[in-house]
Amino acid sequence: MGKYAVLLSAGPDRTGSALNGVEYALRLADGGHDVRVYLDGRATRWPGELATRADHPLRDGLDRAVSGETSVAACAYCAAAFDAETGCHAEGIPLLGTAGEEHGPDVAALVDDGYELLTMS
Repeated sequence: MGKYAVLLSAGPDRTGSALNGVEYALRLADGGHDVRVYLDGRATRWPGELATRADHPLRDGLDRAVSGETSVAACAYCAAAFDAETGCHAEGIPLLGTAGEEHGPDVAALVDDGYELLTMS
């Protein structure tokens, strides 16, 4: 089976791209692949946005990703920059890197570990 890291940078202003990224991740995971989803840039705003919009089309997919066999994390640097840390924490999404200092995830390490990077913006 394959290993995929979905780097999602599409924020609340790009719902279609965000929906596609989460759907691709879920389908890959359902197919038995090792999948990780990383919220980057404006996408770190999704957890806080969805907390106030239970009927949003992305809500179900992100909930399935977080509670299923897909690993979901967010960039701490970006979450701080976009004032999204509280939303990520409230949804149980870990922050990678260091706010104001270092982006996460380490994409070079992911590639070294055999993950194919899929970017969605």
